[in-house]
Amino acid sequence: MNETTTAQLLTWLPKNKTIESAIPGLFFYCADKPSKAISYIQEPSICIVLQGVREIYLGADCQKFDNSNLMFCPVNIPLSMHIKHASVETPVIVLSMKLNLVMISEVLAKIPPKQHAIDGHLGIKWQLDDTILVAFERLINLLDYPNDIEFLASLIQQEIYYRLLSAQQGYKLRQLVVSGSHTHRITQATNWIKAHLSEPVVIEDLASRCGMSVSGFHQHFKEITQLSPLQYQKSLRLMEARQLIQLCEQQIAQIAMQVGYESPSQFSREYKRLFRVSPSKDGKQLLTY
Repeated sequence: MNETTTAQLLTWLPKNKTIESAIPGLFFYCADKPSKAISYIQEPSICIVLQGVREIYLGADCQKFDNSNLMFCPVNIPLSMHIKHASVETPVIVLSMKLNLVMISEVLAKIPPKQHAIDGHLGIKWQLDDTILVAFERLINLLDYPNDIEFLASLIQQEIYYRLLSAQQGYKLRQLVVSGSHTHRITQATNWIKAHLSEPVVIEDLASRCGMSVSGFHQHFKEITQLSPLQYQKSLRLMEARQLIQLCEQQIAQIAMQVGYESPSQFSREYKRLFRVSPSKDGKQLLTY
């Protein structure tokens, strides 16, 4: 990333919080101190570490991201972020851009088909091509010209999607908007789970809803989310519960039932296993943070 662009960002980015910029769907996070692992749900998006390093945990898998790669999240993915090294002099800066499926489809319709070597694994870590980074720099620099955002932002984002679709792993983005592809079907499944969070997941029914065999559904679901369907649902439930606990408007037992737990004790055990603190203590910490 151009040093001038980074310096300009640092003049106005608030520290240790996520903000949405004047360009809709474009977010920034700037950390000027190390942080413990933060669990959250990453919406379908492209994420780039503009400066520094961050670690991403998906289930038992840990991957490091710096400015040589990007993170591709095709669906809502529950994950944890850990920043080990950051300071006022060298803060960590992270950019994320929500995926616009309509725009991706429009760009895909205008470019010729391209054969990609399918590696059979829909990983989230891509090599960051210089052409993609340069396009993102132009998008960031547009923030200095607010009157131009409405007209130019979408044009630059179209170029970004063109570059992504043309990249070595671009077929993964193509599959997201191609009806009937494995990625498109798993997206339907994750959307259903999120919309019916308190309901039990019946794998056979969910696989049938996606038009897939049970074994094929399991395989592709885990390739995309790094979690089994039941692990995915559990992570979403616990993260939703944590957001409700932050609001401090309900009892812990009520929140547990609201997200689908019949047993408050089981909820507390699984909550502590994920967040390393009990729900009641976490609520007090979040209230005073």
